[in-house]
Amino acid sequence: MVWLIVNGVTHAAGIVESMPDRPQGIGRPASDRAWWGELAKTPEAAVAVKAAEKWLKTPMPAFDPERYLDFTTNGDRTRYQGVNTRRWDRFMRLVMGECLEGKGRFVPALEETVKSLCGDASWILPAHDHAAGVFNGASPYADLAVAMNGYQMALAIWMLDGRLPVETLALMRENVQKRLTGPILKTIDGTAPKNVLDGHWWARCNNNWNAVCTAGAVGAILATEPSRETRAKAVEWAVRNMDSFLSGFGGDGYCSEGVGYWNYGFGHFVVLSEALRSQTGGKVDLFGKESVRRIAAAPSLLETADGVYPSFADCGLGSRPDSELLEMAGWRLSKQPFTGNASMPLAGAGLIYQTMTELVARRDAAAAVRKEPAKLPLRSWFEHSGVCVMRPAKPGGMAVALKGGHNAEHHNHNDVGTTVVVWKGRPVIADPGSMVYRAETFGKDRYRLPIMGSFGHSVPIVAGFLQAPGGQCRGNVLGTDFTAPRDSVVIDFASAYPSSGLKKLEREWIYQRDGDGSLVIEDRFAFGQASAFATGLIGLGDWYLVAGGDKRASFVIDGGAGALLELDVEFSGRGQWEVTTINNPGKPTASRLGLSLIEPAATGFIRTTIRPAKSAGSLLRTKLPGNTAPAMLEDPRRAPPSLNATRKKLPDGI
Repeated sequence: MVWLIVNGVTHAAGIVESMPDRPQGIGRPASDRAWWGELAKTPEAAVAVKAAEKWLKTPMPAFDPERYLDFTTNGDRTRYQGVNTRRWDRFMRLVMGECLEGKGRFVPALEETVKSLCGDASWILPAHDHAAGVFNGASPYADLAVAMNGYQMALAIWMLDGRLPVETLALMRENVQKRLTGPILKTIDGTAPKNVLDGHWWARCNNNWNAVCTAGAVGAILATEPSRETRAKAVEWAVRNMDSFLSGFGGDGYCSEGVGYWNYGFGHFVVLSEALRSQTGGKVDLFGKESVRRIAAAPSLLETADGVYPSFADCGLGSRPDSELLEMAGWRLSKQPFTGNASMPLAGAGLIYQTMTELVARRDAAAAVRKEPAKLPLRSWFEHSGVCVMRPAKPGGMAVALKGGHNAEHHNHNDVGTTVVVWKGRPVIADPGSMVYRAETFGKDRYRLPIMGSFGHSVPIVAGFLQAPGGQCRGNVLGTDFTAPRDSVVIDFASAYPSSGLKKLEREWIYQRDGDGSLVIEDRFAFGQASAFATGLIGLGDWYLVAGGDKRASFVIDGGAGALLELDVEFSGRGQWEVTTINNPGKPTASRLGLSLIEPAATGFIRTTIRPAKSAGSLLRTKLPGNTAPAMLEDPRRAPPSLNATRKKLPDGI
């Protein structure tokens, strides 16, 4: 494909001629009974039909205006979003059931579902509907939900044309045009009202929103818009948008939004890529950039051990790369074969366009093999992003993940220097990951939430200060030393604590692979004048004191299921410690072992050595009681008063 620049706008030469004469979706319409009939014979199709049958027996959940306005009145997102997800799930299941079965059995329920969805005051999620403007009658625009669900409905129009009543199809077209494709096309040509242009801010951004919304919007245009010229303009717009999206990844391919958002954002990039490739006869290939190869490979390299991935940023604990997405990328980039049956996607819960995209890819690949998992290297070093995963030399050893980075990353947490330690398949020293989203999560109070700020991460508290947000707050890598028996990384992250009076703050990680592995974390600091210094370790489990003295202390954290870690702590001066519980409603509770110097110091260090515990019976001596952190900190830059290294020292030893 030849790209031309005309008046500052990128155009693809010959793209109009490469487009199909009529709009089309991915896969085949339900009228192609040979195509669908072959799929309908598979066990996976039986699962999909059974899922659709359940909705024949379950009433359509109603659109509830009161729930929609929850976010405006009290910041809650979950009550409305839960019901809304079930409403669209009914639609998706019924469409797939009818395409597979082809007997009209699901048509009456589909008519009812379409009528209900098209009667909604808004398809936008309340959290994205500024002051409930669209709900109250303002011009609609596309957010994540409109793009995804609008694409589902647009694809269903194409798939079920001639099988749904004319009136139902007309209602679907009207709503897709009104809520999604119309506002997008006006945005492309610059004629949209201001609130719509503002609502489509994502077309210029470089995070997951761009990929998700562009994939849905352009996919819907390709499936419904009669004009080839208009569809071609949408393809050009999509290509430019994806240039922006890809720029949001590190030069090493790392996704700062976390593994879960890699699944979401890059997953929709793949959906869009397959649609554009199909619509242009392969002339538009979003996988042609070398950066895509790095982005596709990065998530697999984040595995620490035993299938555990670090939950950095707004990534849920337990998140991992989507295996089907990894296979899609592997097939497209290097023709690696798929595993399992060609009809596998039918048994899942993917959106219509996700299911169809993978079905087409698997059928085109015509391969079903069993692959051995790739052996991971001793370490994965993402130099551009400052993220490192250090793995044991032998299976079953302790593994470590750490990050430098900066505090203006996508879905940022103030977490420069944070660490994850995995033992026996559990992140015992952990990044607690995401929270259940509320209004505060993405508002001005984001870093007052302990989980979002540095108090909820294994990093220092400096002169009473927590880390500040911003791209200037970063971990500058001073050195690395990677060998077979030992890895080390050193960062300078004093910039994360402006106004603290720091002259120096360095953190060094030293990972040894002998035995079951061990990790040393050493913080070295210097102030212009003596000041307080503390650090902390976030755990998922109970903390126990084994021995305590003026300058040394030993602890054990029990992460459950036999996953115990010993920690030996050395202080440059007299030290103290306490445990603070960090509640995260709807998510696992974390506990913070606070370690601090009692007296202010001009220079000093806190050094912690972490290794697997040898024997639970001989080490678990005294369980440390826990205070509870406030749900919201009074000051996002200051630690709770008890952790400012000014409280009375806890008793020594036992």
